[in-house]
Amino acid sequence: MRFLTTLTNLAKSDYGLWIFLASALVAQAVFIYLVANGILFENLYVMGRFYILLILAISFTIFREGPRGVWELIRPMLNWRVSIGWYLFAIFWLVIFAIGILFFKNMIIGDAFKAIPLTFSAFNTPGIYWVVPLNAIIEEIVWVGLVLTLLQNRYSVFISSQILGFFWFLWWVPVVLYGRAVIPDLPIPVLFFHYFGIAATCAWVYYFTKSGLVVALMQMLTNVVSLIVPILPHLSDIQTYIAFVIGKLVFVVLLFVIFGPKPFFKKVAVMRQQT
Repeated sequence: MRFLTTLTNLAKSDYGLWIFLASALVAQAVFIYLVANGILFENLYVMGRFYILLILAISFTIFREGPRGVWELIRPMLNWRVSIGWYLFAIFWLVIFAIGILFFKNMIIGDAFKAIPLTFSAFNTPGIYWVVPLNAIIEEIVWVGLVLTLLQNRYSVFISSQILGFFWFLWWVPVVLYGRAVIPDLPIPVLFFHYFGIAATCAWVYYFTKSGLVVALMQMLTNVVSLIVPILPHLSDIQTYIAFVIGKLVFVVLLFVIFGPKPFFKKVAVMRQQT
Protein backbone atom coordinates (compact mmCIF):
# COMPACT_ATOMS: atom_id res chain seq x y z
CA MET A 1 0.00 0.00 0.00
CA ARG A 2 2.85 2.37 0.84
CA PHE A 3 4.45 1.52 -2.51
CA LEU A 4 1.26 2.49 -4.38
CA THR A 5 1.05 5.72 -2.41
CA THR A 6 4.63 6.52 -3.38
CA LEU A 7 3.88 5.90 -7.04
CA THR A 8 0.80 8.12 -6.83
CA ASN A 9 2.77 10.93 -5.22
CA LEU A 10 5.49 10.66 -7.86
CA ALA A 11 2.97 10.71 -10.70
CA LYS A 12 1.29 13.82 -9.27
CA SER A 13 4.56 15.61 -8.56
CA ASP A 14 6.19 18.23 -10.78
CA TYR A 15 8.57 15.50 -11.93
CA GLY A 16 5.83 13.01 -12.78
CA LEU A 17 5.85 13.60 -16.53
CA TRP A 18 9.64 13.39 -16.74
CA ILE A 19 9.57 10.14 -14.77
CA PHE A 20 7.02 8.74 -17.21
CA LEU A 21 9.11 9.80 -20.22
CA ALA A 22 12.27 8.30 -18.73
CA SER A 23 10.39 5.07 -18.00
CA ALA A 24 9.09 4.92 -21.57
CA LEU A 25 12.59 5.36 -22.99
CA VAL A 26 14.12 2.74 -20.70
CA ALA A 27 11.30 0.26 -21.38
CA GLN A 28 11.72 0.75 -25.12
CA ALA A 29 15.48 0.22 -25.03
CA VAL A 30 15.17 -2.88 -22.83
CA PHE A 31 12.41 -4.35 -25.00
CA ILE A 32 14.39 -3.86 -28.23
CA TYR A 33 17.49 -5.34 -26.57
CA LEU A 34 15.59 -8.43 -25.45
CA VAL A 35 14.10 -8.95 -28.91
CA ALA A 36 17.41 -8.32 -30.69
CA ASN A 37 19.14 -10.91 -28.53
CA GLY A 38 16.47 -13.57 -28.95
CA ILE A 39 15.30 -13.41 -25.32
CA LEU A 40 11.83 -12.34 -26.47
CA PHE A 41 10.11 -13.72 -29.56
CA GLU A 42 10.56 -11.68 -32.72
CA ASN A 43 6.82 -11.70 -33.41
CA LEU A 44 6.33 -9.53 -30.32
CA TYR A 45 8.38 -6.76 -31.89
CA VAL A 46 5.92 -5.10 -34.30
CA MET A 47 3.22 -4.23 -31.79
CA GLY A 48 4.82 -5.06 -28.43
CA ARG A 49 6.70 -1.76 -28.18
CA PHE A 50 3.49 0.19 -28.76
CA TYR A 51 1.51 -1.88 -26.25
CA ILE A 52 4.18 -1.28 -23.61
CA LEU A 53 4.05 2.46 -24.29
CA LEU A 54 0.26 2.46 -23.97
CA ILE A 55 0.28 0.41 -20.76
CA LEU A 56 2.81 2.80 -19.21
CA ALA A 57 0.69 5.81 -20.24
CA ILE A 58 -2.52 4.34 -18.82
CA SER A 59 -0.80 3.32 -15.58
CA PHE A 60 0.76 6.75 -15.19
CA THR A 61 -2.61 8.42 -15.84
CA ILE A 62 -4.37 6.24 -13.25
CA PHE A 63 -1.77 7.05 -10.61
CA ARG A 64 -1.87 10.73 -11.49
CA GLU A 65 -5.57 11.38 -12.05
CA GLY A 66 -7.41 8.19 -11.11
CA PRO A 67 -9.44 5.93 -13.43
CA ARG A 68 -11.41 8.93 -14.73
CA GLY A 69 -8.18 10.26 -16.20
CA VAL A 70 -8.11 7.35 -18.64
CA TRP A 71 -11.42 8.53 -20.09
CA GLU A 72 -10.03 12.05 -20.44
CA LEU A 73 -7.04 10.53 -22.25
CA ILE A 74 -9.21 8.67 -24.74
CA ARG A 75 -12.04 11.19 -25.16
CA PRO A 76 -10.32 13.36 -27.84
CA MET A 77 -10.28 10.27 -30.09
CA LEU A 78 -14.09 10.45 -30.14
CA ASN A 79 -14.21 14.08 -31.25
CA TRP A 80 -15.08 13.76 -34.94
CA ARG A 81 -17.17 16.92 -35.28
CA VAL A 82 -14.58 19.17 -36.87
CA SER A 83 -14.52 20.98 -40.20
CA ILE A 84 -14.11 18.78 -43.27
CA GLY A 85 -11.12 20.97 -44.14
CA TRP A 86 -9.14 19.45 -41.29
CA TYR A 87 -9.82 15.94 -42.54
CA LEU A 88 -8.71 16.96 -46.01
CA PHE A 89 -5.55 18.53 -44.56
CA ALA A 90 -4.81 15.39 -42.51
CA ILE A 91 -5.26 13.11 -45.52
CA PHE A 92 -3.62 15.03 -48.33
CA TRP A 93 -1.10 17.60 -47.10
CA LEU A 94 1.91 15.31 -46.79
CA VAL A 95 1.22 13.45 -50.05
CA ILE A 96 1.06 16.76 -51.90
CA PHE A 97 4.17 18.02 -50.10
CA ALA A 98 6.18 14.86 -50.94
CA ILE A 99 5.16 15.01 -54.59
CA GLY A 100 6.04 18.70 -54.60
CA ILE A 101 9.55 17.97 -53.32
CA LEU A 102 10.07 15.39 -56.07
CA PHE A 103 8.69 17.78 -58.70
CA PHE A 104 11.07 20.50 -57.49
CA LYS A 105 13.97 18.01 -57.65
CA ASN A 106 13.05 17.04 -61.22
CA MET A 107 12.79 20.72 -62.14
CA ILE A 108 16.32 21.35 -60.85
CA ILE A 109 17.75 18.51 -62.93
CA GLY A 110 15.93 19.84 -65.99
CA ASP A 111 13.11 17.31 -66.24
CA ALA A 112 10.24 18.99 -64.37
CA PHE A 113 7.50 16.85 -65.88
CA LYS A 114 9.20 13.51 -65.39
CA ALA A 115 6.65 10.99 -64.15
CA ILE A 116 6.68 10.38 -60.39
CA PRO A 117 5.97 6.67 -59.93
CA LEU A 118 3.45 6.03 -57.16
CA THR A 119 3.19 2.51 -55.82
CA PHE A 120 0.39 0.86 -53.89
CA SER A 121 1.89 -2.61 -53.52
CA ALA A 122 2.18 -2.20 -49.74
CA PHE A 123 -1.60 -2.40 -49.54
CA ASN A 124 -1.38 -6.02 -50.65
CA THR A 125 -0.10 -6.82 -47.15
CA PRO A 126 -3.11 -7.52 -44.89
CA GLY A 127 -1.30 -6.40 -41.74
CA ILE A 128 -1.07 -2.80 -42.94
CA TYR A 129 -4.81 -2.35 -42.45
CA TRP A 130 -4.61 -2.84 -38.68
CA VAL A 131 -0.96 -2.25 -37.72
CA VAL A 132 -0.71 1.28 -39.16
CA PRO A 133 -4.05 2.53 -37.74
CA LEU A 134 -3.49 0.97 -34.33
CA ASN A 135 0.04 2.36 -34.06
CA ALA A 136 -1.22 5.83 -35.02
CA ILE A 137 -4.00 5.68 -32.43
CA ILE A 138 -1.64 4.59 -29.65
CA GLU A 139 0.92 7.26 -30.51
CA GLU A 140 -1.79 9.92 -30.60
CA ILE A 141 -3.14 8.90 -27.20
CA VAL A 142 0.29 8.76 -25.57
CA TRP A 143 2.39 11.45 -27.25
CA VAL A 144 -0.31 14.02 -28.04
CA GLY A 145 -3.17 13.27 -25.67
CA LEU A 146 -0.96 12.72 -22.62
CA VAL A 147 2.52 14.16 -23.04
CA LEU A 148 1.71 17.22 -25.14
CA THR A 149 -1.27 18.13 -22.94
CA LEU A 150 0.81 18.00 -19.76
CA LEU A 151 3.67 19.93 -21.34
CA GLN A 152 1.22 22.70 -22.30
CA ASN A 153 0.45 23.21 -18.62
CA ARG A 154 3.95 24.68 -18.40
CA TYR A 155 5.10 25.72 -21.88
CA SER A 156 3.72 27.28 -25.05
CA VAL A 157 2.25 25.00 -27.70
CA PHE A 158 5.28 25.33 -29.96
CA ILE A 159 7.88 24.71 -27.25
CA SER A 160 5.78 21.83 -25.92
CA SER A 161 5.78 20.30 -29.40
CA GLN A 162 9.58 20.53 -29.65
CA ILE A 163 10.09 18.93 -26.24
CA LEU A 164 7.67 16.22 -27.32
CA GLY A 165 9.55 15.80 -30.60
CA PHE A 166 12.82 15.30 -28.73
CA PHE A 167 11.46 12.48 -26.56
CA TRP A 168 9.52 10.98 -29.47
CA PHE A 169 12.81 10.90 -31.39
CA LEU A 170 14.64 9.23 -28.48
CA TRP A 171 11.91 6.60 -28.23
CA TRP A 172 12.46 5.66 -31.89
CA VAL A 173 16.28 5.62 -31.78
CA PRO A 174 16.55 1.98 -30.55
CA VAL A 175 14.19 0.90 -33.33
CA VAL A 176 16.32 2.60 -35.99
CA LEU A 177 19.49 1.08 -34.52
CA TYR A 178 17.88 -2.36 -34.55
CA GLY A 179 16.82 -1.76 -38.14
CA ARG A 180 13.59 -3.76 -38.30
CA ALA A 181 10.24 -2.36 -39.52
CA VAL A 182 11.76 1.08 -40.02
CA ILE A 183 12.98 3.26 -42.89
CA PRO A 184 16.17 1.67 -44.32
CA ASP A 185 19.41 3.65 -44.26
CA LEU A 186 17.95 6.41 -42.08
CA PRO A 187 20.63 8.58 -40.43
CA ILE A 188 19.91 9.36 -36.77
CA PRO A 189 20.29 13.17 -37.21
CA VAL A 190 17.62 13.11 -39.93
CA LEU A 191 15.31 11.20 -37.58
CA PHE A 192 15.83 14.03 -35.07
CA PHE A 193 14.40 16.67 -37.41
CA HIS A 194 11.77 14.24 -38.67
CA TYR A 195 10.14 13.97 -35.26
CA PHE A 196 10.46 17.65 -34.51
CA GLY A 197 8.38 18.26 -37.62
CA ILE A 198 5.86 15.53 -36.84
CA ALA A 199 5.39 16.70 -33.24
CA ALA A 200 4.92 20.32 -34.29
CA THR A 201 2.36 19.38 -36.95
CA CYS A 202 0.42 17.21 -34.51
CA ALA A 203 0.45 19.99 -31.91
CA TRP A 204 -0.74 22.58 -34.43
CA VAL A 205 -3.63 20.45 -35.68
CA TYR A 206 -4.59 19.34 -32.16
CA TYR A 207 -4.64 22.91 -30.88
CA PHE A 208 -7.19 24.01 -33.48
CA THR A 209 -9.31 20.84 -33.66
CA LYS A 210 -9.17 19.36 -30.13
CA SER A 211 -9.55 16.09 -32.05
CA GLY A 212 -7.32 13.11 -31.42
CA LEU A 213 -9.13 11.38 -34.29
CA VAL A 214 -7.91 13.92 -36.85
CA VAL A 215 -4.36 13.75 -35.47
CA ALA A 216 -4.39 9.94 -35.55
CA LEU A 217 -5.68 10.02 -39.13
CA MET A 218 -2.86 12.37 -40.06
CA GLN A 219 -0.37 10.02 -38.42
CA MET A 220 -1.74 7.07 -40.36
CA LEU A 221 -1.32 8.95 -43.62
CA THR A 222 2.17 10.12 -42.56
CA ASN A 223 3.17 6.47 -42.23
CA VAL A 224 1.50 5.54 -45.51
CA VAL A 225 2.92 8.37 -47.65
CA SER A 226 6.40 6.89 -47.63
CA LEU A 227 4.93 3.62 -48.93
CA ILE A 228 3.25 5.36 -51.87
CA VAL A 229 5.55 8.23 -52.87
CA PRO A 230 9.23 7.36 -53.62
CA ILE A 231 10.67 9.88 -51.16
CA LEU A 232 12.65 7.57 -48.86
CA PRO A 233 16.46 7.37 -49.13
CA HIS A 234 16.48 3.85 -50.63
CA LEU A 235 13.81 4.83 -53.19
CA SER A 236 15.16 8.26 -54.09
CA ASP A 237 18.35 9.55 -52.44
CA ILE A 238 19.35 10.86 -49.04
CA GLN A 239 19.58 14.47 -50.23
CA THR A 240 15.96 14.42 -51.42
CA TYR A 241 14.79 12.86 -48.18
CA ILE A 242 16.68 15.43 -46.09
CA ALA A 243 15.01 18.21 -48.13
CA PHE A 244 11.66 16.54 -47.46
CA VAL A 245 12.25 16.31 -43.69
CA ILE A 246 13.65 19.84 -43.30
CA GLY A 247 10.93 21.16 -45.57
CA LYS A 248 8.22 19.65 -43.35
CA LEU A 249 9.69 21.35 -40.31
CA VAL A 250 9.96 24.71 -42.07
CA PHE A 251 6.38 24.35 -43.33
CA VAL A 252 4.90 23.75 -39.89
CA VAL A 253 6.93 26.60 -38.38
CA LEU A 254 5.37 28.84 -41.04
CA LEU A 255 1.94 27.54 -40.01
CA PHE A 256 2.67 28.64 -36.44
CA VAL A 257 3.95 32.02 -37.63
CA ILE A 258 0.94 32.72 -39.85
CA PHE A 259 -1.93 31.14 -37.92
CA GLY A 260 -0.60 30.81 -34.36
CA PRO A 261 -0.98 29.87 -31.61
CA LYS A 262 1.27 32.40 -29.93
CA PRO A 263 3.41 33.19 -28.00
CA PHE A 264 6.09 30.85 -29.36
CA PHE A 265 8.49 30.77 -26.44
CA LYS A 266 6.94 32.35 -23.37
CA LYS A 267 5.78 29.96 -20.65
CA VAL A 268 2.02 29.83 -20.47
CA ALA A 269 -0.49 28.03 -18.27
CA VAL A 270 -2.85 26.09 -20.50
CA MET A 271 -5.52 23.90 -18.95
CA ARG A 272 -6.41 20.54 -20.49
CA GLN A 273 -8.17 21.06 -23.82
CA GLN A 274 -11.92 20.55 -23.59
CA THR A 275 -13.90 19.16 -26.45
